[in-house]
Amino acid sequence: MPLDFRPTVTSSLVDREDAARIPVTAERGVAAAWAQKFSVSLWDWDGVLVDSRRNFYGAYERVLREQGITTSPREIFLREGEPTPVLLRAIFDSHQVSVDEDTIRELVIRRREYDFALGERKLFSAVPRLLRKLREASCRTGLVTGSSKKSLYKVLKPEQAEWFDIIVTADDVTHGKPHPEPFLRAIEGLKAEPKTCVVIENAPFGIQAARAAGCAVIAICSTLSKEDLSEADSVVHDHAELEALLFGDLRPIHNLTPVGDSR
Repeated sequence: MPLDFRPTVTSSLVDREDAARIPVTAERGVAAAWAQKFSVSLWDWDGVLVDSRRNFYGAYERVLREQGITTSPREIFLREGEPTPVLLRAIFDSHQVSVDEDTIRELVIRRREYDFALGERKLFSAVPRLLRKLREASCRTGLVTGSSKKSLYKVLKPEQAEWFDIIVTADDVTHGKPHPEPFLRAIEGLKAEPKTCVVIENAPFGIQAARAAGCAVIAICSTLSKEDLSEADSVVHDHAELEALLFGDLRPIHNLTPVGDSR
């Protein structure tokens, strides 16, 4: 089966690079300079460190469409963070379509092939600077992902892996997100306390896992809306706002264009 395809997406959050800017929220009153408040930052991979939005949805959309299931970006991104077999089975169940384990295993492999056929995933441009600034602020960093080691290290270069004090993948845990085990494994490996850790996520299951682990959470709207991420302590629109929140420079946030303003 040829792999040179384009996902059938007509309108989605994946394509909304010009979406209205969303201001930071601080419903739970967390201090502005997060990098000064926490000694550990734990980062999700897809949609947070690496811009995998088109690949991530496109690959799921293709394998599910081949099984007669029509999905949407929001349906997939709401479940982001789960191991691929769990996510696929959940979508089959929600559409009331039966599937056996052999088919799930086949779809996991095919989804990975489609993902990489869609082109190279790249780190968001702000990521190296953010991680360097955190290290300079004596804040240790961890990568906590629902991806397998095989998938992760096809993108993450050896020299980039050295940016992290610990890396936890789906292969390292028994229970994936929204279970807290992935974050608890990272915290244990760093010999840290949950209250000293801030998690950066972009999906509800990741937020739930982090909060269940006892961590504070910043959510970034790379794939979902502010409303979908409301369980986080703070929500930012992009990496520029994330940097402002982490390091206490709130001027870019206060000068945001309000939603609906055409200027």
